[in-house]
Amino acid sequence: MFDKLKNIFGRKETSEIVAWETEESILNFLKNNIQPSGKLNEIAETLPDEKKGDNEIKWAPGLMDSMFGADDSENSKARIKTLTNLIKRIAKTGDVTAKSNFYLEITDNDSVIGVIDQFLQKVSEASISIDPHLYDYAFKLATKTKNRNAVKFGIAILGLCQKEAPLNEIKILGAHDEFTVFSTIAIINLSKNQVSDLWELAKKVDGWGRIQLVDRLSELELSETITDWLVYEGYQNSIMYEYLALTCVVKGDLLSKLKQDIIDDKLYKSAGELIVAMLDEGPAAGISAYDYPVDLIEEFIKHSTGRSLDISNYITFNRIKNFLEDSPEENEILKKWKQDELSNHLIEIDQIIKSKDWTDEIYKGLSSENNVEYWNAKQAAKTFGIDLRETVWNRLHQKPLDSTSWYDLTNNSKAEDVNKIVDAAIKYLPLSELSTGPSDSLGIGPEYQKHQSLDFVITYLENHKSKGEELLIAGLKSPVTRNRNMAIRALDKWGKEYWTENIKNELQYLKRIEPNTDTKENLIRLINGQELK
Repeated sequence: MFDKLKNIFGRKETSEIVAWETEESILNFLKNNIQPSGKLNEIAETLPDEKKGDNEIKWAPGLMDSMFGADDSENSKARIKTLTNLIKRIAKTGDVTAKSNFYLEITDNDSVIGVIDQFLQKVSEASISIDPHLYDYAFKLATKTKNRNAVKFGIAILGLCQKEAPLNEIKILGAHDEFTVFSTIAIINLSKNQVSDLWELAKKVDGWGRIQLVDRLSELELSETITDWLVYEGYQNSIMYEYLALTCVVKGDLLSKLKQDIIDDKLYKSAGELIVAMLDEGPAAGISAYDYPVDLIEEFIKHSTGRSLDISNYITFNRIKNFLEDSPEENEILKKWKQDELSNHLIEIDQIIKSKDWTDEIYKGLSSENNVEYWNAKQAAKTFGIDLRETVWNRLHQKPLDSTSWYDLTNNSKAEDVNKIVDAAIKYLPLSELSTGPSDSLGIGPEYQKHQSLDFVITYLENHKSKGEELLIAGLKSPVTRNRNMAIRALDKWGKEYWTENIKNELQYLKRIEPNTDTKENLIRLINGQELK
């Protein structure tokens, strides 16, 4: 796959002229799906050029450009040279063939991030005239095409053209996470009010675009209004709060805000979320990279006494408590506390946690239709030792085709529940729809909720030999490769002595038709009694 991502611009020059301008452009698609607030409707997340292939990896908007950097291979350098020569010809003469070839080069593959920075560097170093051809071509790439790579190159080149005229179009495109990072650079280059423009754009995105924009904003001089926003809202994103928590705590100066005598409930809630996100560091630096962890947690505890608390606060304090109970030998941060102060904070936290009876609130959350309230209540219930079996069964009956219902059920059941779970799966899961025959499908997306549900059931059945044969056979017949792999692993854990003739026949039939090479190899190893890879 990575080779595919690197082979971005492999097409040779051709005299063929392609019709690349269209009124059915990505820009017009976004304009038709924009809210009065400037945010895009949910339907706009899927761009018109999204690949429909079932076994294509579906990247979250902006993720690919976040993961991959410049490609310094000789092949890439040659392609950058080709692109640079084409753009010079376009700028000089407006050559139609060069425009077509440039478009074909940049739209032939999945990603542009490997070459675009170096390409722009070459263009900026060359003496290239912006008018009359280059600006017009870049503007049309950004606004008159329906291919995301063309739009990205258009935005990027417009950022070099030093004309403010396209800023409105650039901002609209930037409201989609796929284009945010490109629009950000263009806004920095073109806008006279770059900080306010970037902030306004940051409020319109909530995925990788939000993460990229907040990181860029944090490098600039910000007003108090924006630093307040970082602490109250800026860290919130649909990927993981951990990516922005440290940045927003530092740049938003959360500690100074908590040192006030009184803080409002909104700041208290945000502070709790930020502290937990920093404690959970993993994808990004967190509490270990913060200079004042002791003061931050102490100030938060100070504002908790006497405050009306909910389940989310309970979870926050349990997380802080677990952190403070770590061994100082394994946790460098705890060495910054005096032992008596640490003990006092643990006593305070324990008093706060025990300041109310949480049981009623937990049961209320467990019956909530709000997914966040339900999740918080589940987490709290576990610390109280509350048996969730009745809750998860009720949830399953309410949402039998929601994969999270099956995850909760299979992870909160006991051995004696196996027959009941098998019966429920046969009743609720449309096995005929799940057993349409093998293909090499990734099974990613909301349309695969039923297959994801089968995942959890098959994983559960690994430890219940001879139970749910019908479900494992459905897994072997599934078009989703992951289902078949899980069924193979479950049967491996069962052992051959538990295979019925039906199972043996299905394995032999699948052996003849299995389309995925790795799955077929493991299937053969299973049949031959060898260890799976």
